[in-house]
Amino acid sequence: MTACCDRAGARPSICWVVTGAGHFLAESGECVLSIGSSSVDLDLYFTRAGREVAERYGQMERLRRAARGVFFEDDSSSSRLIFFSSGRYDALVIAPATSNTVAKCALGIADSLASNFFAQAGKSGVPIYVLPTDVEPEMISITPSGRAVEVRPRALDLMRSDELGRFPGVTLTRSPEDLRRSLRQFLGSGGVE
Repeated sequence: MTACCDRAGARPSICWVVTGAGHFLAESGECVLSIGSSSVDLDLYFTRAGREVAERYGQMERLRRAARGVFFEDDSSSSRLIFFSSGRYDALVIAPATSNTVAKCALGIADSLASNFFAQAGKSGVPIYVLPTDVEPEMISITPSGRAVEVRPRALDLMRSDELGRFPGVTLTRSPEDLRRSLRQFLGSGGVE
């Protein structure tokens, strides 16, 4: 991955998309909070399901505080696609990324906010960081009520995650810690605690 940022004197600008996954949501929120500082401009986008899940898990207000701008998927979301080719964003982060989002991105289907942003960032040469929810054959996930449940992703979902990691310009991260490390490296350690 290339280092950030190409605009002389500008702070790095990150587009972060939250999809409808509860798994890794709180941990992704920690990462958002750690980079949403005065040294990084962070715009936070919520898919329809992402907004619902963030509210259900009690994460919405916490995430909103760290962002420069907060946007929700609607019919006009496509107007923001120009932000990638125009140089507004130095990186795209999709975290957490549901298996549905990962499959669409891996198959080249661009029919939602997350998959459209993925396609446009890739076409514009903007580095992409993805934290899929399905990265291990067995995982423990936490429900909105705080109960731990065992989750066994399908082999197909694990395969799609692996496929996505082979795309040029895409960094597939397998844990919130891996995502934080990757962003720290991209930002040159500034902006990620």
